[in-house]
Amino acid sequence: MKIKNNNHGFSMIEILVVSTIMIILTTIALVSYRQATQSSRNAKRKSDILSVQQQLVLYRSDNGCYPADVTYLAMLTTIDGYTNEIPFDPLGSEANPLYTYVPSGTCNTTEASGFTLEAALEPDDTAYSVQNP
Repeated sequence: MKIKNNNHGFSMIEILVVSTIMIILTTIALVSYRQATQSSRNAKRKSDILSVQQQLVLYRSDNGCYPADVTYLAMLTTIDGYTNEIPFDPLGSEANPLYTYVPSGTCNTTEASGFTLEAALEPDDTAYSVQNP
């Protein structure tokens, strides 16, 4: 006589193994996504800083000196005619741009002979900076 086995479904061990694998794969995907978004924001920061540097060089070629404004926003206002878009940090806002502009030296009584532009890169706030060429 043949005994029929009516056990259909999964054992508890099988369910635990599958759920553990799914958790591990999800964690790997989330970490990769976070690193990719940080890299993307860092690339935008570098591009923005280089773009502002070029705009400042154009400003200097027309005016003879760099702006002596002490804040990033004030400097952007001064060079307004040299840009179509105001670059701001991807995590910052217009009120808090997270980029810094530091004029250096004196060209005349009101202008600067040099500058440093800086942005903090993720994840450890490593400084990325460019200076006047």
